[in-house]
Formats: sequence, C-alpha cells, structure tokens
Amino acid sequence: MTINSIIHTRVLKVENNYSDVKSKTQEMLSPWSYMFEYDDALKEIRYKSEGPLIPEENGKEPVLILLSNPHPHSVKQGMILSPNRVGKENPFWETMRFSGYFRQNGSTGAVAMIQNHYESPFRFFMAVLLPFPSEDPGDLIKLFGHFEYSKMLNEGRESIRKLILDHGIQHIVCFSKLPYDAVSNRKSPKSYTTVLRNGDMIVSDCWFSNDVNVYLTFPTGWRFIKNAREIKAESLRRVFGCIVNNK
Repeated sequence: MTINSIIHTRVLKVENNYSDVKSKTQEMLSPWSYMFEYDDALKEIRYKSEGPLIPEENGKEPVLILLSNPHPHSVKQGMILSPNRVGKENPFWETMRFSGYFRQNGSTGAVAMIQNHYESPFRFFMAVLLPFPSEDPGDLIKLFGHFEYSKMLNEGRESIRKLILDHGIQHIVCFSKLPYDAVSNRKSPKSYTTVLRNGDMIVSDCWFSNDVNVYLTFPTGWRFIKNAREIKAESLRRVFGCIVNNK
C-alpha cells in the first residue's frame, strides 16, 4: 500500500464453517477470484479491501462518508465508488456535485481526494463499515452466516470508532441504513427513503459519543422515482447545510 493508495490486504480468520465459507466465496465471487487467497490450515482468507481514505489536513471541517462494504470492481480500480464496468461514473459523485457542497477540480480518484483537490467547506474522509468485498452488502450474511457476520460487524464498528477519535470527526454521513444503524444511537425508521422523500432529516448521535452526529441519506444507486437525482441531491444538501450551521 503506497502513501496515496487506499487498497490493502486484510486477513479474515473464519472460526465457524470455514470449508462452507470458502466454497460460497469461491462461487459467489468467482469473477474476482484473484482478490482472495485461502489458507486451509489456519482457516484464513486473505483478501483485498479499500479504505479508509484519509485526506490531508487543510483546516476544514472533517466529514466522514460511511458506506456498507467495498464492491470488488471498485477495489480493482483502486478507489471507493469508482466507475462501473463500462466506465460510467458512480451516481454518488453526481449527488455530491448537485448538493452544492462539492466541486471537483479534476478526477475523483484516491490521490485527488487524499490531497483535497476539490472545492468544499469540508474535508471528506471515506470508509466502509465492513471490509470484505461483495457485489451486494446482503451477500455477506449468505457467505459467512450470522456468527461470522456479527463478528465482522463488531470489528467494523470498532474501526470506525477509532477513525473518528483519531481524527476528531464529529459528522458521519451514511448512504444506506446498514452503516447508519451500526453506528447511530437510534435505529433508522421504517421506510426511511419515504421519510427522506418527504423532506425530513434522519439524524442521531453516535453510539459512543453525544458529540458525534450521524446522518442518513439515500443509497448511492437509489433511482426508483423519476426525479431521483434531484431528490437525492436535496437530501444531501440538507445534511451538509445542517453541518455548516452547527459548526
């Protein structure tokens, strides 16, 4: 891992049903098999993961963008929320721009984000709650079962807690209910996207500190209504506006 790389190798010790986990991983993630190595004797999986992305200090308000887990294609390309297989930009970046609180100065690659090559009142950290890559976060329970998944979730919560404390982060923006429910002090409401569509905000303090605010906005790929782009941008605009006003 170089100074401007966010890709690194992690080791997962599988305590329960290692053979079953290995078999399912090889089957469900077969297009990405080169990212995984298996040690049958130690019952371990070595895999490529991404983040956290830690930007250089520039005196601006730190904000953590918290996502569920890496997509293998993003890991392959070396950046969180990278373009898809046909080179189309991840809709996350469009939502960020349309919020009015982020203007690119070139690319949104790892180096650009680490070196703060964008215009914003914020300095954006980016991290995943669960480090193991999959094509959908829900696949992790299918791969590992509830015991291993719960262990991974607890370890992810602790890594996020450490990141927040190490860098004095007081604002976390979650782009799905999984990370929000994991780090907030109050669970997300049912049909939370309907709540957001109605123009309401979903915010809580963090589970370990009343001084850290956790916000929930739409998933990056949410597109279930005609004006989804505008609705997502407006929700994120409210979040960033709240952060600015509470500084």
